[in-house]
Amino acid sequence: MANSPESSRKRPRADRQSRHSQASESPRGMTTRSRSQSIANLAAKAAKTESSQSAGEQRRKTTKAAQTEEQPTHNGAETAAGVSQTDHTDDAGNTSDDESVSGLEDDVLTVEVIRDAKSDDELLAKLGLVFSDPCTLARSFPQTDAVLASDCPVDVAAVHKAYKLIFNRGSEKVLDDLRILTIGAVSMLNSEPCDEHNNQMNAVLILLLNPMINEYKHPSNDAYLFSDLCSAILGQPPAQRSALMRYFTVDDGVCADAPAKNDMPSGMDGSTSEGPASTSAQTYDGDGENAPFGRYVAIFQSYITREVNRAARNTPQAAASINGAAPAEPTTQKVSLYMLSGNSSNGSSNSHNGHALPLVAQCLALMNNYNNAHNVVSYSVFYNNAVNEHIDIKEDVPRFRMPDGLSFCSYPFLLSPTTKSEIIRIESVILMRTELQDSFFRAMFSGVTCPYLVLEVRRDSLVRDTLYQLDLKLSQDLRKQLKVRFVGEEGVDEGGVQKEFFQLIVRDVFAPKYGIFKANDDSPYYWFSPQSDLSKDALEEIRLTGQLIGLAVYNAVILDIHLPPAMYKKLLGVPVTRDDLCDVDPALHHGLMQLLRLSEEELEFLDRNFEVEYDNVGELRTFELIPNGAHTPLTIANRELFIDKYAEFVFDKSCEKQFLAFKSGFDRICGPSYVRFMRPREIELLVCGCSDLDFAALEGSTIYDGGYTKTTKVIQYFWQVVSEFTDHLKRKLLFFATSSDRVPIGGLSKLHFVIAKNGGDSDRLPTSHTCFNVLLLPEYSTIDKLRERLLTAIHNSEGFGMI
Repeated sequence: MANSPESSRKRPRADRQSRHSQASESPRGMTTRSRSQSIANLAAKAAKTESSQSAGEQRRKTTKAAQTEEQPTHNGAETAAGVSQTDHTDDAGNTSDDESVSGLEDDVLTVEVIRDAKSDDELLAKLGLVFSDPCTLARSFPQTDAVLASDCPVDVAAVHKAYKLIFNRGSEKVLDDLRILTIGAVSMLNSEPCDEHNNQMNAVLILLLNPMINEYKHPSNDAYLFSDLCSAILGQPPAQRSALMRYFTVDDGVCADAPAKNDMPSGMDGSTSEGPASTSAQTYDGDGENAPFGRYVAIFQSYITREVNRAARNTPQAAASINGAAPAEPTTQKVSLYMLSGNSSNGSSNSHNGHALPLVAQCLALMNNYNNAHNVVSYSVFYNNAVNEHIDIKEDVPRFRMPDGLSFCSYPFLLSPTTKSEIIRIESVILMRTELQDSFFRAMFSGVTCPYLVLEVRRDSLVRDTLYQLDLKLSQDLRKQLKVRFVGEEGVDEGGVQKEFFQLIVRDVFAPKYGIFKANDDSPYYWFSPQSDLSKDALEEIRLTGQLIGLAVYNAVILDIHLPPAMYKKLLGVPVTRDDLCDVDPALHHGLMQLLRLSEEELEFLDRNFEVEYDNVGELRTFELIPNGAHTPLTIANRELFIDKYAEFVFDKSCEKQFLAFKSGFDRICGPSYVRFMRPREIELLVCGCSDLDFAALEGSTIYDGGYTKTTKVIQYFWQVVSEFTDHLKRKLLFFATSSDRVPIGGLSKLHFVIAKNGGDSDRLPTSHTCFNVLLLPEYSTIDKLRERLLTAIHNSEGFGMI
């Protein structure tokens, strides 16, 4: 798997110096660092110039000094170190001129300094002085508001204004030197960590706010600078990285003051030769969320998006021209992180930039971890559309299982629920094939063994037959492909029978007669019945119920179950809070929240202690929320604790044995799978599917066979009738055609649905091949006849036969 941010942040200092010095060599025969130092020295000389000098004299001296210092440097690493190793004292111990310049505390950048620069040379001298020293850069744009400075010492809005002023000058010389200075500054951040000041994240923040930071390249090898900046972030101590994450949440003033792309000179808007950058920090719109944090996420996402899209565009024009053939149309291809990291045999990816993708992803991982802890923005902000569209799952999943494999699967926050469900499906297929092969080998040496997990059940004893047979199966048997056969029916299970089987058994398991789950009149969700005295057989039934749901996930069957989000949180080990009570028992949640509005006298009138009463199979029992809770009265001082302990009782104490049994059964099937990298809401979608019955999307993705097309009259009749159906009838139609009334992750457009011709006009009912989601529809002559025949079929849709 890909290296974690923590394990990859430490690298030998000498290696970093060598890499950055080689990568920073400019076409003019000098290193980027030496040119940055040249500009800094110009600033030093300008600072010592007498105020009476004319502007022309200063310009002539500045130009002459630049010509003198722009000489090739033979050792880039030595130049990189030269900034911090310059002699500051002579033999007598006197301070040199260089120290007097670099030690000036007032030589930092502000909006006023940039605005008041009368010429490009004057501006570049100021920029060079600051960018040549990360510590000086870190002290620039200080936040003068004491309250805001406690959150972020950098005035982010002022940084935006400063960049806007620089880009609005329209000077190619200024913009080119800003690029060179930025490259040098990033190089210093990587090779010369400042032990004296712990504020290098301030410098990183200022560099990140440059609207062109994602487009700067090293002149020598065409590699993007952004990966080096990510390396600098990962190379900082954890406390500094955490501080940077906190800075990302501070209001950045971007709406009013950020340099919009239209304000930039031509060619400096973030576009490249391959097309415009697909994601910009200025385009994020976090409605009701922390928009600044989302814009920083977009900066890192845009790098990944660009590299993935570039690798996915397979343009064979070059090869065609070599062979003398006509250029072919551009096509797209699936990509893996392994290929993007320079391991592709077709050379479709730039190894310099592709190799940096793990570094960028690791920075996003830092932001994702911070967001998980502080809930700054929606987790969907981290989904990367380009990765989800072009990922080669069949290549990435096996590499994810390797100890040092490079895989997008190592960064699950980038992947959408649809992609994650496909990863789980691929994992299941691989395991099923492995078990199938092992079964054949075992049959050769130890006799006949069934290559499938076969369940033979009776419809009138579905739960009992299923749980009994599952209890007899070995763990290796549960990883085989499932085949279900209903006793007395001829249907052959190619997927459709098992879908109906899961629909029916889940309906029975959640029935009140089994007593495993209970419903609330005010909630659509089920939760465990609070029982303190459970028999071993009862716990075994609960364990097998969890195992049954795990089998559905493993076999890619969507279930019609109504478990609250708290259940999926607990399955993943995510803490459950008082707010989750609203899903399980809205009335209880409302009552507990009302306690926060009561006065001391009203609480005293309630006469409540730290204990609750609950129904244990008809017997009323009490439970102390804290030690000696029966004698601890509820007051204003402890009501917050009372609410939290009550929620803990509902989700933990009252059902501890039941949940542990349920989880052990679920984990027996799904524990080793990619399910553990999903979010609670994503697992809910994986188990229950999507709730959106968008039949217009289904109509757009439907395939027609047997002579039908979307313009055939009976097809037009069909969709007109279906559009008039209620949601209840639409679900019955889905169940009739696919053996499941659930919508897959991603919506009905992801359902492979086929309508095939089944003869001419007749009185026959429509039929279906539920294993393959095929609806067999006769060519009815009128819309009324189609409506009557279709309704009759979907109202009588249980059972299987051979057609």
